[in-house]
Amino acid sequence: MTWWQSLFLGVLQGITEFLPVSSSGHSALAQMSFERLGFPFRQPGVVFDAMLHVGTATAVVFSERGQLRRWLTTIDGRRLLALLVTGTFATAILAFPLRGPATAAFQNPKVVGLCLVLTGLLVLSTRFLPGGVSVEGSMSWKQAGVIGLMPGLAVFPGISRSGATITAGLALGLDRAWVARFSFLLSVPAIVGATLVELISHREELATGGASFWGVTFLGAAAAAVTGYFALQLVIRLVGSRYFHRFAWYCLPLGLVVLTLSWVVRS
Repeated sequence: MTWWQSLFLGVLQGITEFLPVSSSGHSALAQMSFERLGFPFRQPGVVFDAMLHVGTATAVVFSERGQLRRWLTTIDGRRLLALLVTGTFATAILAFPLRGPATAAFQNPKVVGLCLVLTGLLVLSTRFLPGGVSVEGSMSWKQAGVIGLMPGLAVFPGISRSGATITAGLALGLDRAWVARFSFLLSVPAIVGATLVELISHREELATGGASFWGVTFLGAAAAAVTGYFALQLVIRLVGSRYFHRFAWYCLPLGLVVLTLSWVVRS
């Protein structure tokens, strides 16, 4: 892995993480393209991808630092933190059993294409989901748990975490702006947990990888954090403006193109 691959993937991660287009799907397609173009890309498991997600999670924490500070210092805020924990627990229940096939899917363009089509259909459905009036104080434990299941599915490259969670939140009657913020905050503990699992699982390979791997990895993570911060502000505005569903017209054609090319190349 070279510095320009890391920088490219970091910027790509930052742009696509919060948009409902699946950052992991785009990263998997980019990495497979590197291989076909004669630029080998190697990493232990999906450690590099996990660290890019840490970069965008950092952007969430920085953007929502005032919200998090209030949650830690008020009684109502602690209840919301508990709802976040509930959602995170639901994510873990679904994500851990799917970790093996999801990692393998990073090398399977057919799976990525199918997942992108699924994301497109989910995002398109938000055109017909007006949302509701449930905000911070009225959010229920059931709503937090159901929304928490969605990032568990998003371990597959091509399924957008933000697209799946925002769609679920709108279907459950949550306010558009609030479900977007809760979705992004929910991604932070999920990303931290998944990254720790990857680091522990591949600790021996990482110990022999040397400083060069970590140097290019941190470059990519920093690029993801900076670009992700600006993408986050854009998505929060788009969800409230009801233009969110239009990203389906990007995901659906892209997924179909990937499926078609994977079939043609195999033939």
